[in-house]
Amino acid sequence: MNLRVGLIVNALAGVGGPVALRGSDGVAAQALALGVLPQAGARATEALSALREFGTELTVITGSGSLGADAASAAGLSCKIVYRNPGRGSAEDTATLARRLMLMQVDLLLFAGGDGTARDVAESVGDSFPVLGIPAGVKMYSGVFATTPSAAGTLAVRFLRTHTRRVRQCEVMDLDETDLRSGRIEPSLFGYVASPEDPRLLQGRKVRSGAGDAVQAQAIAASVVEAMEPEQIYLIGPGSTTWVVKQALKGQASMLSVDAYVGGQLVLNDATASALLELTAGRLARILVTCIGGQGHIFGRGNQQFSAELIRRVGRKSVSVLATPSKLISLAGRPFIADMGDRASAAEMTGYVEVVNGYRSKALYRCEAF
Repeated sequence: MNLRVGLIVNALAGVGGPVALRGSDGVAAQALALGVLPQAGARATEALSALREFGTELTVITGSGSLGADAASAAGLSCKIVYRNPGRGSAEDTATLARRLMLMQVDLLLFAGGDGTARDVAESVGDSFPVLGIPAGVKMYSGVFATTPSAAGTLAVRFLRTHTRRVRQCEVMDLDETDLRSGRIEPSLFGYVASPEDPRLLQGRKVRSGAGDAVQAQAIAASVVEAMEPEQIYLIGPGSTTWVVKQALKGQASMLSVDAYVGGQLVLNDATASALLELTAGRLARILVTCIGGQGHIFGRGNQQFSAELIRRVGRKSVSVLATPSKLISLAGRPFIADMGDRASAAEMTGYVEVVNGYRSKALYRCEAF
């Protein structure tokens, strides 16, 4: 068996998340100047580590440096460089390398990035070539991504070991990050790619809120506000369900931001990861988030301001997930997912978390963290 896996890493993917920039397109330099350390390479390495079991039977075909060779080497894999660029990479580099890997007929193309990277890959290889995304962006609406980097590695191994190599057509979605920063959420469909089939390891498409969810969200918000302790800090994440809670409190917040409240009053707007750590030092805090319908993520998708250090500090018992019944039904029994990228915080979040699913209605729901 002689396996060849293509690899593309968008080294700057996700850098805007921790500093509340809601994306990385056009603002990567700003994020780096604020001290953010790129994580896409490390997340690619985490996924690639699963491929070590193939030994000398597998070669990673990739670009130089941060485009993929660094991640492959860090994972202990043999690699062949077929494209060189001295910089951190661009959309043009992604497209060029993707076309080259398709022409070489690699067994599977892995890419680490977000929806923008997925779009560049899809436009380059079409919908008949096996592609799998390693989640490394801020927002990820596309169904081409595995649920976590480790899930991407597991799914890649299963795909490469089978003879039939079943794939399914997955949506590639993206939105204009300038619109996103202005509060407009309008993702568009840009095409499809063929991805390895596994409903538990592949995140699938985001399920939109149902017609009755607005009423349920109002009931959830009323319950949450009624139960708030006056001295406790409440850190409220982005999303349509949590937005209803923010609207019931005092202060000008946003549907897309992470905001902090004390005594029903906004005390920190559009918080960064470092600002949240500073605010909660030595104080009691509770995190309120929602889950992504159909996917189940509660951390690691559009709310990277909730850092691993903050999660360890607050603890799973002080996390509440606000989810309408239809959102829970859309998960079809699959657990919530906390994509933390940190072992200690993943261990903290693995277990059952509190769910507020109606007025004075709570439940416990399983969370798996990585």
